[in-house]
This record gives sequence, C-alpha cells and structure tokens, in this order.
Amino acid sequence: MAEIVRNALVLGGSAALLAGLGQHARVRPYLPFLALVGVVGALGLGALHPTWALASLLADAPWLGALALAAWSLHAGTGWLRVGAWPLVVLVAALLGDRFVALGLALGEPDPARRARLVLAASGASLVGPLGSAAGLSLGWGGMEVALLGLLAASVGYTRAGQPPERVAPRFAPIELVLPLTAALGVWLATLGGALEFVAQGIEQLPLLFPRAHGVLLASAGALAGVLGDEGFLGLGVAGVLDRAGALHDDLARQRLLAGLALGGGLPLLVLTRSSLRVGVPLWLLQLLILGGWAWLS
Repeated sequence: MAEIVRNALVLGGSAALLAGLGQHARVRPYLPFLALVGVVGALGLGALHPTWALASLLADAPWLGALALAAWSLHAGTGWLRVGAWPLVVLVAALLGDRFVALGLALGEPDPARRARLVLAASGASLVGPLGSAAGLSLGWGGMEVALLGLLAASVGYTRAGQPPERVAPRFAPIELVLPLTAALGVWLATLGGALEFVAQGIEQLPLLFPRAHGVLLASAGALAGVLGDEGFLGLGVAGVLDRAGALHDDLARQRLLAGLALGGGLPLLVLTRSSLRVGVPLWLLQLLILGGWAWLS
C-alpha cells in the first residue's frame, strides 16, 4: 500500500508540476525534457518497465486529446483575430475560444484597463460554446446551465466600445505545440502512478462527506487548478479522472470542474495579455463569487 501511495504522490506531483510550469512561457520549451525526467523516475519507482513502456505510452497517453489541444492552441497562438467590441468578444470567445480573443487583444488593444475587462469577458464566454475553452476540448460542452453561468460571468467584463484594435501581423508560434505534447506525457505519468484513480475516489466520496457543499468544493478546486496550472493540460487530466469515477451518477462534477477551470484560468490570461491587474483582479474575484453562488444553488 505504501508503494502505491508513494507512486501516486511522486508521479502525480510530477504531472502537477509540469502543468504549473506550463503557465510560464520561458520554461515551456524545456517541458519535454522535464517530462523525460519523470519517465526516468517512473522507471526507477517500478511503475514503468522497459519491456512494455512503449506499448503503454501509445495506448495510455491521451494523444487524441493532446492533438486537438495542439491544433486549437497553435491556431489561437497566432493572435490573428482582432475584436474590440464586447458583444463580438463574447460571440467569438463562445465560438472559437477565449485564447483566440485574448491573444488578439494583447496584440491589438492599446488600453490595458479595457483589455482586462475584455479578457475576462472572453474567459466567461468560453463556457457558452463547445469549443470556448482549452478545458472544454477534453471535458466537452457544459450544457445550458454552464452556458448561462458563462454569460453572467462575461457580463462582468462589459465595457463600452473603444478604439478599433490596432493592426498587427499574426505570429506563428510553434512553441504552442510543446505544451500539448507534455500534457499527454504528464497525464500518462499520473496514470502510471495511480494518481488519477486516487483523485477519482476522492471525487466519488465528496457527495457522501459534503452532501450540500460538494458542488462548491469541486468548483473551487477547479478554479484553484485553473490559476496554478495550464487549463488545457488540466482538462486532459480531469477527463482521465472522470473516466475512472464510475460511481458518479450525474454530470455535476464535470460541469463544476469545467466551470472552475475556465473561470480560474481568467487570472493567468490577464497576466499573459499584460492587462491591468488593478482593474482585472477585482473583476475576476467577482466572477469567482458568481461561480461559487452558482455551484451552491444549482
């Protein structure tokens, strides 16, 4: 038993560390090498054996999800889309994703205070459509209740029309391919260590231990994870956890974790786009209060 717990802590912690480092652009090019260190660790712990390592890597790592995330991230990372009006920000974020809007705003919106509002509007609107958020690529659409939550969260970032966005040439960023690759390896490491099963068991117990507050706890955990780690990476991991949580008889856990990841990820988007934190952080906290109220009442 001690060996199982040790493997889960070491390899699950390695995956969590990779997800956290994925937030930092300067570290991102080195993530595959750090993932290889985790693979060596799995071999040393006995959680992986050279004779079946390649077969396990091909079969157990979430390559299809990572491929979808890579295509989405690579396209969004070009920053080709320029929208400056709040209704268009909400519409485009719901249809294509918050990063499409946020990175375009980072390149084209000169006012950091207005940029903060629109970035958070995009973060909220990412819950409206099926392709709006990086986490949603793995976890799927949240349904009408989550979409209404997204619209309410997007309204927090409402601002009047400003100057048209500046015209800036799109940038091709192949570095966006690194994180999805590392995400697949990280989730694989967590799978080898049994960390996904442990988390799944914990989620299954929450309704029994906290029958009234388990929804708020899941949404809060998702929001905290969205702050500390890369949303797409974590979406792949949460999808793997929910696949193992067979005792759940409804969709509430998936919806709350999805909502928490998307809205929690609004703070890293503010930092990524160099938006005004003085304006953005209070509005982001308001979004989290809305998330908590929704999770408690729904």
